[in-house]
Amino acid sequence: MADTLDSHRQDTRQGQSSPYKSILYFILALAFVRGMIYATVVPPWQAPDEPGQFERVRAALTAAEWVSTSKNPPDWYGELSRSLFTFNFWDFLDDYRPTYSPDTSLSSYIVLYQEAYNGLYGNRLTYAIIGWPLFLARHQDIALQLYLVRINTVLMNIGIILLAYLITQTIFPHDTFLILGVPILILFNPQHSHLLSTVNNGNLAELLATAALYFIVVGIIKGFSWLNILAILGFTLAAMWTKATAYFLPFAISSIGLFYLWRYRGKWRWLLPTSLILIGLVYFFIPTRLVQLIYSAWIVLNTGDFYLDPIVPIDLFRSYWAMPGWMILRIDSFWYWILLICCTPAIVGLIILLVTKWRLLTSKRFQPQIRALAVLAVATVVAIGVLLAWNAITNSIVYRQGRSIYPVVVPISIFLMLGWRQFIPYRWRGVSLLGITLTLFLFDTMVLFNYIIPLFYSRY
Repeated sequence: MADTLDSHRQDTRQGQSSPYKSILYFILALAFVRGMIYATVVPPWQAPDEPGQFERVRAALTAAEWVSTSKNPPDWYGELSRSLFTFNFWDFLDDYRPTYSPDTSLSSYIVLYQEAYNGLYGNRLTYAIIGWPLFLARHQDIALQLYLVRINTVLMNIGIILLAYLITQTIFPHDTFLILGVPILILFNPQHSHLLSTVNNGNLAELLATAALYFIVVGIIKGFSWLNILAILGFTLAAMWTKATAYFLPFAISSIGLFYLWRYRGKWRWLLPTSLILIGLVYFFIPTRLVQLIYSAWIVLNTGDFYLDPIVPIDLFRSYWAMPGWMILRIDSFWYWILLICCTPAIVGLIILLVTKWRLLTSKRFQPQIRALAVLAVATVVAIGVLLAWNAITNSIVYRQGRSIYPVVVPISIFLMLGWRQFIPYRWRGVSLLGITLTLFLFDTMVLFNYIIPLFYSRY
């Protein structure tokens, strides 16, 4: 761990030189280009929940439309219904194929979240942020409106990759392999590129959650300030109000509190007022949907009737990497086995790192970096654990999508790269990073041209 957390002389000389920034700009530009490729190749509405998510985005433009239901539909509901049939929405679903009727309600074709969740799904402000380009194009063709929102989500992906670079650089300020490898690993994840070039409020939740993790890491490494704390709380609350996939963040923040409670345990008299303030913040700002989910989970737990279907972790892994469309497109099992074989050494490498360098865990020299990694580990474990637990509690396999853990895609990528790093000699890390980049690029391209394009365009 010492060579991971400490700086090497060669890297110190490089510092934050222009080659670092030049490569970062290239990565961000490539993220935009590949995002636009995915956004244009995938036909309208052919991403998980995209029709229902777009309905909320479009409805967020006005207060009246935000509360729209089948009983008081806006005019563009009919245009959205026609667009679903124009682009053969049901041809790519394992579902029945309805017949278009201009008199049929939109809720007969897709799930309207306002009705399904009684107004408790998402937040109007966050959906307005997702769909801000529509303020300039609300009278254009609805498919064009969809593509404008897709472009905005591509920009969100660029923000996530930039934050991945900054988070890694803050923890490992002179480690080129990690600083560049983490954003590259995210950039060439085909499923992530697919989701972040389509319309879903999970994309914004991921961006906000990653921003919260960034300010957490900065606070731990460089010291907390009032502005830093406000940024953490602001991005955390915004992410939680955007989507339930960000509900892991309070656990990450609580782990920081444990560090400082132990460090300043002599000042216990501050514990009570601090706890009361936090309880007050939770009481006033906790999303109503989270309260309902906790209550529902508690009822099921009391019955003891829960079971985790093995397909849940399997599909969670598969769809984290590549299961485009509405999770109906699975690449050949061979590739999933290759991915599993590649990820296994990373896990082994992390174990070896902990076993061989455990004495450094108590070293004052590396305490900030170790605490930052510990918080990211807590965030990752809780995000994945909550998802698995919810599937077990509800006896359901519905919430097994890898996109549900994308808010911790940066910590996951850091730990994967850190694990692989343990098996690579220092002098070979530059070449290895190029090899990893080329391999990921080829995999991403293979999924795009060998699976996604044939799925949607085989008829032509």
